[in-house]
Amino acid sequence: MLHYMPKKISGLNAKSDVRVAVMGKIIKSSEKKFILSDDSGRVEINFDNAGCLAVGNLVRAFCTISNDSLKADAVQDLSTLDVDLFMKIEELYRKAGLNV
Repeated sequence: MLHYMPKKISGLNAKSDVRVAVMGKIIKSSEKKFILSDDSGRVEINFDNAGCLAVGNLVRAFCTISNDSLKADAVQDLSTLDVDLFMKIEELYRKAGLNV
């Protein structure tokens, strides 16, 4: 089973990361790529169906890093997510030493 390590955009490392999950808002989208923004930065992500993504939506992109670029293997729409609750749960996991 593939595991995508949750990361903030500023914490991405092309030398050591292979599969990452990044969450943020789409600030720009074209046919084959989109730009994702979180509270730590912005990143361009290649995705074959990027034209279907709406600017302003909150998403989680499950990406493979290769040659210093990100390619989304899947994109999850999180526009109905309770972000405050999600952050509280994420903090509990972090305190417990779990990285989910």
